[in-house]
Amino acid sequence: MPKVSIIIPCYNQAQYLDECLQSVLDQTYTNWECIIVNDGSPDNTEEVAQKWTEKDRRFKYFHKKNEGVNKARNFGLDLASGTWIQLLDADDLIKKEKLSKSLLYANQYNLIITDFEMLKDRETMNPFCNLQKYEINYENFLAGWDVDFNLPIHCPIVHSLIIDETRFKTSLKAKEDWIFWLEIFRKHNLKPHFIPERLAIYRSNDEGASKNFRSVYLDQMEANQYVYDHADEFSRGILFRKLNKMLFAVNNTNLDQKNYIRKLQNTKILKAYLSFRKLFQ
Repeated sequence: MPKVSIIIPCYNQAQYLDECLQSVLDQTYTNWECIIVNDGSPDNTEEVAQKWTEKDRRFKYFHKKNEGVNKARNFGLDLASGTWIQLLDADDLIKKEKLSKSLLYANQYNLIITDFEMLKDRETMNPFCNLQKYEINYENFLAGWDVDFNLPIHCPIVHSLIIDETRFKTSLKAKEDWIFWLEIFRKHNLKPHFIPERLAIYRSNDEGASKNFRSVYLDQMEANQYVYDHADEFSRGILFRKLNKMLFAVNNTNLDQKNYIRKLQNTKILKAYLSFRKLFQ
């Protein structure tokens, strides 16, 4: 039974950590270590995490100064001793058969991805994107990310030899998972496999950074620039077509809104309202 290293960065997510770690403890596959990296949280993350290290020695707790999720994940990757790597965020969950069902394919593949479902206010929902719509490969990662395709960080389990020295880019504020997977999927010896079963659970968190839309757009621009600066001509061509597709979608939405306003302006009710308003100007 190969060992799995589960890496969980934590920052101010103590309220979710118990449930997350319980999902790890519940795994039917037992040869794992769980590396909990406290990224300088001011809440009671340390208290919660240490409770779990006392409960089971497979949980390992580490504290570091706050430097962001990228460095926290890299910290965990540097410590990992497992043959396989399972990344997991502190507010997400994995179902009890996630590891065991994934590792059924360990002899044929070195990256195994499962489908996922959403969790919001204790209710499960369909995922925000359809991982079964496209083949999961480099081109679709590059062309579809944030259009109609995203891969939650805890859906894959990856062989440590595939990850090797690949790390999350600490210069990026967001979209670091996109860049990480692009680098993984460019490796010539990659053998991916997809399991169409929802074994990962993604929590919809209204307080997350992804809800700050202006920040999201700026982060996307920064990530696109990073890809452009480091990519070959083939990848730049895919990125160019993706950006054009997104620009078309934005312009199309704006056109629909303008047509709707124009349609309203041509109605008799609105004309009457505008005439009435002029009387008081």
